[in-house]
Amino acid sequence: MTPADLLFLSGTAAALIVLERLLPLHPGQVTLRAGWMTDILHVFVSGAMIRFGASVTTVGASLLAVSLAPESIREAVRSQPDVLEFIELLILSDLCFYAAHRLCHAVPFLWRFHAVHHSSETMDWLATYRVHPVDQILNSAMIALPAIVLGFSPGVVIAYALIYRLHAPLLHSNVRIELGPLRHVLATPQYHHWHHGDHPEAYDKNFAGQLAFIDRLFGTYHSAGDRTVPARYGVSGGIPKDYVGQLLQPFGWKRPVVSPPQPPAQLDRA
Repeated sequence: MTPADLLFLSGTAAALIVLERLLPLHPGQVTLRAGWMTDILHVFVSGAMIRFGASVTTVGASLLAVSLAPESIREAVRSQPDVLEFIELLILSDLCFYAAHRLCHAVPFLWRFHAVHHSSETMDWLATYRVHPVDQILNSAMIALPAIVLGFSPGVVIAYALIYRLHAPLLHSNVRIELGPLRHVLATPQYHHWHHGDHPEAYDKNFAGQLAFIDRLFGTYHSAGDRTVPARYGVSGGIPKDYVGQLLQPFGWKRPVVSPPQPPAQLDRA
């Protein structure tokens, strides 16, 4: 993590911690809740693995892009006004995110990795970073496809990336945001919290990352997020609570069961 990344993370965390105190979705929720140390390890250790993996996949996608989109199309994309480019990139990237996210829930092999993110039983800004590197690298590659293949302008891509990095922890944060009718268009914490809710009626709902109307378009919108928040979060299935366990369990590793010590056998007395 570069100094600039650390500064960005620190500023985002400070702002959201203040907002979580001032405008909480769940009043009384503490900052240093159970599992926060595990999530700190995800921030730094998993974060390093994700950045490396994302760099490799980006290079591969860039090489593939040359054969997928002629340079004439890429030039036409870059010749548009920046605002129009940004709107196009936002919609296309979130459609790709929606598709990847829905696959992670539908395909059992992918769900093994994605379930780590859903194992958080308390939602706040830090829960954003509880992700398995395999899951996040695949998602990052899908989100980046439109920018890479269609050759959007560098300034537009940077603006989108910055907004995404701010919006993701906001979605997971314990912050109440009222957008009125705009909640049907833009994703809010209330909307995304229901995606994490341990309530059967909300399973496999609210997949989009930034644009809530995509879920309405595909019939996966859960309207309870317009007025309420979940009472419970997390998943069943025994996701380990420690960092190493969360990293290894999707590969089939299970923590050895250690039997409690037994009292010494009593000798029969004749």
